[in-house]
Amino acid sequence: MGLLLALRPPQSRPKKPRRATRAQRRERRRADAEEWETARQRGWLLDVEVERLLPLVDSAGGTRLPILGRLDPWADTVIDRRDLPMLDADLDRLEAVAGDDTQRELVAAIRQLLMTWRTEPDLSLYCYGD
Repeated sequence: MGLLLALRPPQSRPKKPRRATRAQRRERRRADAEEWETARQRGWLLDVEVERLLPLVDSAGGTRLPILGRLDPWADTVIDRRDLPMLDADLDRLEAVAGDDTQRELVAAIRQLLMTWRTEPDLSLYCYGD
């Protein structure tokens, strides 16, 4: 099971849901694949194993963490730039309780994604759960 963290431009919501044709769905999948590949190349994409993240979040305070404590690994979430200071504080707590190299690498990878986000002010952090 995984949690996909992706930096993306804010996504607009359709005004009225409607059923897409097969051709439209196929084109959308092709466009999504191209977008994900571009994001991966730019360092805007991080695939996190939930089994590695949840124990670390729990040992750092669980639901008391303002951002990571609210993150649902089975649902989608959007994190705004205004939440960056709280997210940094959450990562500091994760870093303090990281007990092995695997956990420290996970925290470092998330920090790297946030550093990239700081250089791209027009993006939002999307968290896609399984």
